[in-house]
Amino acid sequence: MEYGYFAASPLDSVRVNFGEYMNKMKARDDAHRVNGIPDYAFPLDLKLREQLRKIPLFYTISKKIAVHTEARARQLETAQSVMASPTQFPDIFNMARDCAKRLGIGAPNVYVTHDQSMNAYTYASDTVTPTIVVTNGLVERLTPGEIKCVIGHECGHVHNEHLVYQSVCNVLANLLSGRNAIIQLLSKTNVLLFYEWSRAAEITCDRAGMICADSVQDAINVNKKLAYGSFLNREDVDINIKEIRAQLDELSMVASVYTELMRTHPSGIRRVLASDEFSRCELLYKWRPDLKKPGMKLQTKEETDAAVSKYIAVLKEDREETK
Repeated sequence: MEYGYFAASPLDSVRVNFGEYMNKMKARDDAHRVNGIPDYAFPLDLKLREQLRKIPLFYTISKKIAVHTEARARQLETAQSVMASPTQFPDIFNMARDCAKRLGIGAPNVYVTHDQSMNAYTYASDTVTPTIVVTNGLVERLTPGEIKCVIGHECGHVHNEHLVYQSVCNVLANLLSGRNAIIQLLSKTNVLLFYEWSRAAEITCDRAGMICADSVQDAINVNKKLAYGSFLNREDVDINIKEIRAQLDELSMVASVYTELMRTHPSGIRRVLASDEFSRCELLYKWRPDLKKPGMKLQTKEETDAAVSKYIAVLKEDREETK
């Protein structure tokens, strides 16, 4: 049989040049960076991180702690948790890959661990694949869309290179007394500075979670549920944004705000209000034009950052500086 004619292959039009692919991915990533930093980052996160780097030996020791912490954590999670894969928790496995692709980072490993609290955290260093851990308490109480926002939040820590500092944050949270090398480096003022940075970094990563979300409301709902506990997804339970603003005003007038100065995360109501502001930010819809609804009235990132700064400022003088 003679073959004088060969039908065109449907693959002939597919461009498989790896260099072109990498250049395209780099151009996409560069379009969402300002001076090498993700454009959605909360400015206070960047400002305080730079101050921390100026503390003598702080960054060098922090990197060593990060490497040690990550290696130990990976061993513990491998021994006592279940790693998501295409055949184990495949929905969580795919969420992590979707979020990583959205932000332009390498896909992390995700473990589900036995813990009834609603929590998630990340370990990473310069040399290994990041490890995200989510608790069964969180998985059971959040919807799939909300879980994806949490994973996106954790990917945000990787995208913004927070993990070196976060490792030290965990040390500080557990070793505020005693002869620890990091504690000896930090004055009381610098300890407060570190906690303030950590709270600002969480705002950055809440934004990453919203960028990765299937819906903006999912991202707002995550912080609502972290504030009141979820009630096992009862649809008749919700938070009124206006009432939360009034509640924050009341909180700002009492002495108990001092306790917030030593917290690594902003209070739940502060995060709800910060997420609500970012849901109206034009930058969000540059990342996710598919989520934009007709007739939306948007605000600039500068306007959003100014409003959020007031919400998360614990001390009165910090709020007045943002006016």
